[in-house]
Amino acid sequence: MKHVIILLLTFIITNSIFSQTGPGGVGTTDGMSSLVLWLDANTITGTPGTTITTWVDGSGNGYDFNFGNGAVYNNPAVNGYPAFNFNGSSHYFERAYTAAINPSNFTIFTTNKVASNSTYKSLITSRSNSPTQKGYILYSLPTNNHWQFWTGGAGWESTPNPSTTSTVGSWSGQSFDFLDATNAVHLFIDGNLNGSNTHSYSPNTTTPCRIGAGATEGSASFHFKGEIGEVILFNTVINSAQKTIINNYLAAKYNYPLGTNDLYSQDNTANGNYDHDVAGIGRVDASNLHNDAQGTGIVRILNPTGLGDDEFLIWGHNNALQQANETTDIPSPVVARFTRVWRVNEVNSASNAVDVGAIDIRFDLTGLGAITPSDLRLLVDTDNDGVFSDETPISGVVSLGNDIYQFTGVTTISNNVRFTLGTINKTQTSLPIELLNFSATPINNESVSLEWQTVSEFNNDYFTIQRSKDGVNWQEISKVDGAGNASSLLSYFTADKHPYMGVSYYRLKQTDFNGEFEYSKISLVNIIDENNLKIFPNPANNQITILGKQAKLKEITIHNALGQDVTALTKKNVKNDAHLVIDLSKLNPGVYYIKTKTTTSIIHKQ
Repeated sequence: MKHVIILLLTFIITNSIFSQTGPGGVGTTDGMSSLVLWLDANTITGTPGTTITTWVDGSGNGYDFNFGNGAVYNNPAVNGYPAFNFNGSSHYFERAYTAAINPSNFTIFTTNKVASNSTYKSLITSRSNSPTQKGYILYSLPTNNHWQFWTGGAGWESTPNPSTTSTVGSWSGQSFDFLDATNAVHLFIDGNLNGSNTHSYSPNTTTPCRIGAGATEGSASFHFKGEIGEVILFNTVINSAQKTIINNYLAAKYNYPLGTNDLYSQDNTANGNYDHDVAGIGRVDASNLHNDAQGTGIVRILNPTGLGDDEFLIWGHNNALQQANETTDIPSPVVARFTRVWRVNEVNSASNAVDVGAIDIRFDLTGLGAITPSDLRLLVDTDNDGVFSDETPISGVVSLGNDIYQFTGVTTISNNVRFTLGTINKTQTSLPIELLNFSATPINNESVSLEWQTVSEFNNDYFTIQRSKDGVNWQEISKVDGAGNASSLLSYFTADKHPYMGVSYYRLKQTDFNGEFEYSKISLVNIIDENNLKIFPNPANNQITILGKQAKLKEITIHNALGQDVTALTKKNVKNDAHLVIDLSKLNPGVYYIKTKTTTSIIHKQ
């Protein structure tokens, strides 16, 4: 009996905790999987047209890129989603050296729209120069804009140019992997294998990683020109089924076609633009499979009973409200259903329909109010006529705890069909979604404006505004009463008049009368302390970068440990009004003081 209990607990832990919430449903976002970095512009809340200087990591590891000059936040940029616009001369994000994002094996995915110019356009760079060149770079060449990769060696020529493809002017996806056991390097453009090579590789062990810039002797260079929406890094070479799923997730989200294995056609306009929160399961063969996925949405599909070779099930939704306010197109005894609808492709690589067998479908209804499980119904448009009122609702949902509800052994899902969730009791299981948006905006570097809207409210008691310096430890700073029950658009506003200096995070907690609560997306702000300078790297080799107010940068002098002014031995390179690079190559190793009229900072020259 003891062994049965152990096996049961193992099943519960595996299937309830480690939900595949990474891109396309590959990897987890709790820092416990091979997904080690996930930069997604869609997780950033900012004012369109402004420069954001921190790109928050969504992998659960907290590897935020919080140095560099940042880039301009463009929302919407493509298909309703935001991206960062890089100017090709000074924009980039940087993270100090981090071993975890310099693994010996890796798979990298990016989505972008590269602009043509005459210099190298480095998209992601993690490269060290001394004593030998190490690391990786994905970049677009000048003049012909062909995509290339680099994995260390004596020079740029060390990795033979594998690509003859330019994607200039169009949204596109690239992936780039390295397998240490065989020294195999591969570059994929829009799902197509575009170049490969056998080449030795040693991970970078000292220098920062940059998004949107390369490196020459430690300083940012070879700046990317164009827009970047997403950068994803796994610390392994993920299998071919997982690559196919992620490629379909990215292609649907950023609205570009795949050259190979474009399996998800429900993102096409003719099929209804089910572009959102795309995820999937699939199998190429016994060594290349993925049978459990949730992704960025609330639907998780797992445990297929008949998943065979070259079979995939991929789904996404129409981005309608996740709220049960559709009361017309419903079958009895359902009284209301989500206006949000999901649609699937269940196909092979030739886009022919297949059957992966019975599946378990889970809905994460966190924050959707009180739920009586017996009220829930799964609705499947089995005849694919776009109508649910002529279908038979599926009951028998099981509560797995933590607001997770499962329909087990579902057999009615097939290629092209739609599905959604309904309730037979709108009073006790109303399935509302209250929060429409939440934004935190710095005002004159003195306060933070906090605004949000609700499209409806059900038993909404109050909102709590929370802030954090590190995104982990939260402090409640304000409380605002809710409307209780409402069915119209409501707007709320408050302000933090005493914000943290530098980067900080805000979120909204909404609490019902019964004590249930939900959190909003996290919004990042950066309050610039105009009296302080940002100086990096430290320790430094031959140069340092200084960010700060223009007036402060003009005052800078450099002194050695004896107090002597050695500014004349350095060379200043003004990048812009707030960006200064200083050449320290003529200074001896030691401690130096960077001074203005009111501040002193210490650096160590190696």
